[in-house]
Amino acid sequence: MFWVNQRDDINSKVHIETAGMDGSGRKVLVVLDSFKPIGLTLDYPTERLYWFNEDYESVETVSVDGSGRFSISNLDIRKPQGFSVFENSFYWSEASRVHVSHHLKRPKEVLLDPAVVSILTITNQQQSSHQCQKAECSHICLLSPLNTKGYKCACPQGTYLVSGKCEDTWEVQQDYDTTLQCDRTFFLCDDGSECVSMDYKCDGDRDCPDGSDEIGCSEVCDDPDAFHCSDGTRCIQGALRCDGIAQCPDGSDEMSCSQESDTCGFWCDHHQRCIPSDWICDGSEDCTDKTDEFNCDCSSDDFICNDGQCISLAFRCDSKYDCKDHSDEHNCPRKKTACMPDEVMCPVSKECIIKEWWCDDDMDCEDGMDEQNCKVSKVKCREYQWTCGDHSQCIPDFWYCDGQRDCKDGSDEIKCQPRLCMSSEFQCANSKCINMTLVCNGKDDCADGSDEGDDCGVQECKNCTHVCYRTPHGPKCGCETGFKFMTDFHTCIDVDECKELLTRPCSQICLNMNGTYSCSCHSGFLLHHDGYSCKVTGAEPVLLVTIHHDILLYGLHSAEKDILPEVFKTVIFSLDYDWKEKVIFWVDAFSESIKWMKLDLKDEGTLIKGIKSDCVAVDWVGRNIYWTDGVASHILAAKLNLTLNGSQEYTVVVDTDIDQPNSLVLQPLNGLMYWAEIGGEPHIERAGMDGTNRRLLIKSGLGWPTSLTIDPLGRKLLWADSKLHCIGVANLDGSNIKIFQLTHTRRPFAVALFEDEIFWTDVERRTVQKVDRLGKNRIVLWKRNVQPYGLKVMHEVLQPQVYNPCEKMGCKHLCLLGPGLKASCHCALGMLLADDGISCLKSDDERFLLTISPTVLVQVYLRHLQPDTGLKTLPEHVAYQLINNQVSSADYIWKDKLVYFSDSEEGTVGKVLLGSNSSSMQRIFQVNGIISLTVDWLSGNLYWITSNPSVIEVASGNGAYRLVLIDYLYHSTSLSLYPPNGIMCFSDWGLEDQKVGPRIECSQMDGQKRKVLWRKCRLPTGLLIADSGTRLYWIDLDHNVIDSVLLDGSEFHEIQAGLEAQSVFVYGENTLFWTTVNNGYTRMWYNRIGQKKQLWFEVKQKIVGLKVYNRLQQQGYNFCSENNGGCDHLCLAYPGGRSCRCSTGYLLTNGSKCEAMECQPETWQCQDQLSCILNEQVCDGKKHCADGSDEMKFLLVAIGTIVFKKRAAKRRAGANLQQTTTSHGNQTFRNEAFLEVPEVMQK
Repeated sequence: MFWVNQRDDINSKVHIETAGMDGSGRKVLVVLDSFKPIGLTLDYPTERLYWFNEDYESVETVSVDGSGRFSISNLDIRKPQGFSVFENSFYWSEASRVHVSHHLKRPKEVLLDPAVVSILTITNQQQSSHQCQKAECSHICLLSPLNTKGYKCACPQGTYLVSGKCEDTWEVQQDYDTTLQCDRTFFLCDDGSECVSMDYKCDGDRDCPDGSDEIGCSEVCDDPDAFHCSDGTRCIQGALRCDGIAQCPDGSDEMSCSQESDTCGFWCDHHQRCIPSDWICDGSEDCTDKTDEFNCDCSSDDFICNDGQCISLAFRCDSKYDCKDHSDEHNCPRKKTACMPDEVMCPVSKECIIKEWWCDDDMDCEDGMDEQNCKVSKVKCREYQWTCGDHSQCIPDFWYCDGQRDCKDGSDEIKCQPRLCMSSEFQCANSKCINMTLVCNGKDDCADGSDEGDDCGVQECKNCTHVCYRTPHGPKCGCETGFKFMTDFHTCIDVDECKELLTRPCSQICLNMNGTYSCSCHSGFLLHHDGYSCKVTGAEPVLLVTIHHDILLYGLHSAEKDILPEVFKTVIFSLDYDWKEKVIFWVDAFSESIKWMKLDLKDEGTLIKGIKSDCVAVDWVGRNIYWTDGVASHILAAKLNLTLNGSQEYTVVVDTDIDQPNSLVLQPLNGLMYWAEIGGEPHIERAGMDGTNRRLLIKSGLGWPTSLTIDPLGRKLLWADSKLHCIGVANLDGSNIKIFQLTHTRRPFAVALFEDEIFWTDVERRTVQKVDRLGKNRIVLWKRNVQPYGLKVMHEVLQPQVYNPCEKMGCKHLCLLGPGLKASCHCALGMLLADDGISCLKSDDERFLLTISPTVLVQVYLRHLQPDTGLKTLPEHVAYQLINNQVSSADYIWKDKLVYFSDSEEGTVGKVLLGSNSSSMQRIFQVNGIISLTVDWLSGNLYWITSNPSVIEVASGNGAYRLVLIDYLYHSTSLSLYPPNGIMCFSDWGLEDQKVGPRIECSQMDGQKRKVLWRKCRLPTGLLIADSGTRLYWIDLDHNVIDSVLLDGSEFHEIQAGLEAQSVFVYGENTLFWTTVNNGYTRMWYNRIGQKKQLWFEVKQKIVGLKVYNRLQQQGYNFCSENNGGCDHLCLAYPGGRSCRCSTGYLLTNGSKCEAMECQPETWQCQDQLSCILNEQVCDGKKHCADGSDEMKFLLVAIGTIVFKKRAAKRRAGANLQQTTTSHGNQTFRNEAFLEVPEVMQK
């Protein structure tokens, strides 16, 4: 039978448990979160349990033995009241309807409309013979999986089994023909006078009048087949072992009663314990009699250490200790070599060790001199540490007063509050707790005499539910171990050890019982003989460690070490594995690729080429591989296909609101991924493996998190932080953070957790170390003079093979898992999801919205924009990170796939090719103060407005030719072009004193025929010419509205109100888009003109501009669209024609030719070679050259004349400056000869 065990505490775990139908063999199958599963049901033909997970809106299933758990999503089931499964279909009730749906994606059907449905069961139970049909039970027959008869007779409450029949009482008048019959949990004394509880048999006390309950106890223990109870109180006959009835007080005779199987292959400890065959000779003593490690040998390729440890022969005599007893370096030839600069020589044994190993609490010199005469100095402890009394040691703050001495001087346990004694203990005057049985026994057990006194002779107690003890203060009630007092201090109730103990009583699963508790393990683990810890079954777990360019394999049970052959060229920082295919994957930074190798060394190759990655992670369920790109700030994914040899297509999973992702870990069984960012504000986030449902988990207390790992059983997230020198642990939701700042976590790089042990690599100490879950009992596993980096524990239990929802999706390109193990189809870069949801189309001709932020451009596709549907996150899009930029304005040319942008911080104009990575970005030329930039997509010219001076300039696309088109503006803020008509419009806010008011002007694109279009505005900006060049739109920041007018000044309309000072907008595809800012998030709104507004999505970035593009939008013709209109420099279109213009410094000849201009006498040519200014304007405190070269801080020296500046005196001189050619930076230009003159010469 199977049932859901909902604990009393709503925050505690929920168990799905199983037992025989007679109550025997009870165990936990599944441990769930705090939610209660709906509709636990059994599919008899497949022997699988199913239930509904309301949190994830998914159906979960597991085999009846607890293995093969997975989820099924996308079934359109909402809040069912009842749930069942029958013949590959799910049935459930919602409110007052009953539905059915196939396992696959078939539409659900409504079967019934009953008034009330709360529990639903589909019956399909074949009638067959069973053991109870032949049983001779008078009342109840219970089928049993453990009883040798296959059943057990039982009686109703209040009656007892007597000779196979149920009687009203078990006390019958005793005579020669009648014998007293006892209940199944009682023992009949030999004289037949009394029934005594089985718990009292062989407990050392005479409970039967004739003492028969203590007779033959030693003989039973001496019997070869006897079973010794785990608590040591008694022995029982071997035949009573696993009979379905617990004879041992602790129930140990009914534990682990399975037949020989994968988990039971070797009996030991007097046949009391059965361990898996894989545990035999694994280097770990799992039997108390140690017989599992007898007669064990190493392989022929191993070196046998003196203590029996096996290591690879490659480690023999390599001048490094690999055996725990150091025997691998005994009798080895020693080469006399000089130590490296970062090493020191051991005084006697003459080895060289790195300086960081001197006095590090680990003996590295064979002579042990590195740990002698170490100076003890005062240390300054960090934020999460506690300072020991002598100030020579720091311990984690949660070790303080934990009951264990961790400081060498014991100061962490001196000034602690005394432990509160249990109800079965006596509190001494010195706060010591002793067992009640030791009080008033005539001995000083408290050490201060407080447990003995005058009132020890008084023995009467009243109303004690358990026991009465004598104390020096008179008799008092007490509770047996495992119980505690209620508030009346008379009544005893059970202690829930699973919740109330200060330390975890069990490694994995704790089951509270009346007066005690028991530990059990998750599927794939077995309880160790210590009754607390769990050990994995199957193959030995292996620790994978990247040591520089090698990969180390370290057996976690046997400590056996091996190393993969040296086939790598560069340092390996990150690796992962796929257990199903027995493949290791790693990042090769040298070749910018992800590579793989079979564990049997028979095959290797390249999975993906041409990528930059910091971390790699394997999705063993969905069969994908993920990696982070810290330069582009992306998380990406590709298929786990080894046959493509590097020609993989991949998709971007996360590319917005992400700053230098450095580490990544997946949780495929839940469809989740976790990553750490090390950008401006280091933090840890979580999202679905498809990029949905993002959530910030940890945003403070992080320095440089370099590695993440998950403890799936304990539901913990761990990270290594090399900046804060610590290992962090938190719940998977980011709560309950605990920081391990240990003395030996100097610079942890990678971290892993397995079987209650934490492992990490330290790049400063160059070690691999481990501690227990509390950070104690440290052991150094590996120590070399090369640095270790990546770290993973490899075992099948960490990658269980479960149902892959992608197998039924039919995705043509990529399928990614999401929260609740849902699956969705995705496309490679440059492609979009088709309407069928599984195919992909090329995105070359797809219309899109370009959102412009200071450091990122986002191409948001409008294909699936729904007029009445909002989104929580960005729809299909591509993000382009512009590293080290502050973009203020941008525009796009469709035919070239180029975005031109202005950088307000660097003072440059650059371009980036969409569809490529950020490495394609180029800076074209330098210009400061651009506030609005736009492109003529027909000629390729760039137009922009600068803030100081406020002018409109134009330049060719490559920046070779440049010209001020309109100057003497007051406060121009925005510019828009419509190249097919050769017109442009720009806004000017006028003067602050309102002597010149705000206005919107339009002109030809050559700057001629200016006219004022609109004056009834206050702060117009964001100009956009749309509707085939007939209408102008703009946003008025004073009224926070979007206005519009035809280009002839008629038909003014207010389009949208309710905007904000930081809003930007765009109109295209008959849709209006605009932004607002709320609590740091930018909200994107849209609507069809005249319809209700809709919230589309939210982003964290500040959006400084919006543009909408499609292929048809940038079509047309003007007189500059071919061959630059026949112009040498600049071709500027106007309605019906074009003007050829020359760059400043050149003269126009023959209407289209440009010739270099010579500066006249008494003038000076600017360094950009674009203009000439008067000599007296040089160094006059005002910038007359566009590039400001007339005010640069150097002394100009010309032949025969010195032109220099001392701002206090403003001395100037100039006459007949001789022209010469010089080089400045990366540009060569004509200019006066000049030198830099030291300040002292100027004086």
